[in-house]
Amino acid sequence: MLPRTAARFAPAARLARRAPSIARLHSPTASTARAAVINISPALPRLSLDQREFSSSARVHGVKPFLLADIGEGITECEIVKWNVEVGQIIEEFDPVVEVMSDKATVEITSPFSGKVKSLNGAAGDVIKVGKMLCEIEMEGEGAEAEISKPVDPLPPTAPGNATAREPSDEKVTQPAPTEQPSTEQPSTERRGEKREVWATPATRRIAREQNIDLADVTGTGPQGRVTKGDVLAFVAAGSPSSQSASPPSSASSAPTPSLTSTSATITLPLSPVRKAMFRAMTSSLQIPHFAYSETLDVTPLERLRLSLNQHIPLRHRKTLKPAEEAQLARLGEWGVAEQSERMPEEKRFDRLTLLPLFIKALSLAMHEHPIFTCNLTPPSSTSTDHTLTRRSSHDISIALSSPSGGLYTPLLPSVNHSSPYTLASQIAHLQHCATTSSPPKFPAEFKGAGTITLSNVGVVGGTTTHPIVPPTGQLAIGALGRMRVEPRYVGKEKERAKEVARGLEELPFGEELKMEPRLLMDVTFSADHRVVEGVELAKLVESWKRLIEEPERIVGLGR
Repeated sequence: MLPRTAARFAPAARLARRAPSIARLHSPTASTARAAVINISPALPRLSLDQREFSSSARVHGVKPFLLADIGEGITECEIVKWNVEVGQIIEEFDPVVEVMSDKATVEITSPFSGKVKSLNGAAGDVIKVGKMLCEIEMEGEGAEAEISKPVDPLPPTAPGNATAREPSDEKVTQPAPTEQPSTEQPSTERRGEKREVWATPATRRIAREQNIDLADVTGTGPQGRVTKGDVLAFVAAGSPSSQSASPPSSASSAPTPSLTSTSATITLPLSPVRKAMFRAMTSSLQIPHFAYSETLDVTPLERLRLSLNQHIPLRHRKTLKPAEEAQLARLGEWGVAEQSERMPEEKRFDRLTLLPLFIKALSLAMHEHPIFTCNLTPPSSTSTDHTLTRRSSHDISIALSSPSGGLYTPLLPSVNHSSPYTLASQIAHLQHCATTSSPPKFPAEFKGAGTITLSNVGVVGGTTTHPIVPPTGQLAIGALGRMRVEPRYVGKEKERAKEVARGLEELPFGEELKMEPRLLMDVTFSADHRVVEGVELAKLVESWKRLIEEPERIVGLGR
């Protein structure tokens, strides 16, 4: 009986030779198998049921790698922004695991299965290729396994080389207590409390790692306490405690070397995924022949219209309401007018209408007269060997937004032809909220994608005239607004008289002067893809747009 039992557990003994400490036993007939003790080598202790507690489980554990999948749009790599899990954490299916940033968007990746996180591949700021492992997750599967439920004390080994099995007995085996070795580990002098959460871009975190800087020690001067690159560089220049403690002590026997203070120290800064995308896009844009067209707008009438519209912002769009206005909303709800009584989410409300929604609405109306700008350029495909124009029924206009964390984004305003200036203002407020509260920005899905034309309000920063570059996304044109300024101008009949006087067709009476008025002027420049758009087509679009801005009553008359 004993040799047969020993033969039955011989495979387990061979497996146990490879194990670091304890062999797991498996009997092919779980209902009649009896526990056995295997003597393998002097380095492996014997197991006895009368001295150990065993529990039988019908689950086996398998570690499965979780790979970074292709999230579309030709993405080949992503940068880790933040881990939402830690090693040893139990997660369920669809739980958020990691937040990654690609060239085009920030994506939150969820777990495809339940289990326990065994390892994480990379830290925040690391770049992971598509198809490479993000983390390892231990999953449970069907099977039969005997596992040790409590830690056990080692037992004295028997003679090496004899793999025998015997029945459990009541004999007690004593084991000399191990000699306690003095610990050589020195107490850490850098133990601190729980670290605070630090807001910083991936590029800033990479600089901190290269300089051996703990971001928790750096005081952030950015929005909401965000740590910027300048904060880290200033911290390095001031001499960080971590970098000073990491330097080894100098040898007493070495001769002192005079130190030279460098006034031209440099730091290598890697490109963030957003700047990498910008680098590739602008390089591709050099292949597009540009045609630029500039014009000066008199926005005085539009500004007066804006001030009037500002006094009549719908209650559901406004941030702050008076008690009487809240009661008015409640009465609308009683009549079942949900689209007017339900307030917009907080991030979509505004108390001040700007000129940008009016510019965008006027541009949409001009696109009705010039439908080529409702098209995007489609590259050759399997069904067509040539470039084609795809016309859209909706007017999809992108706007340029700069994020405080770095990077320029062009979210989409869909179906502008069906939106009011108030609706556009609400959407712009929402996009600005996304750009300033998350790093990098997380725009909703309906605002992603490329428009057929882009409008950039760079004038809020400064400058009069700029030269925008058409991005290689298939759109046909882009416009940039300069800063609004006040200048004297001839207006109305005085303008016509000034033309006649300039031509020599009229002479002013002695002592009479033409009157000038202060006007609000703004320079704009549009660029178009000259491979598809003719110069005259772009000029006609801009002139139609200009007439709508300088005569805003026409916007109401068109009724769109």
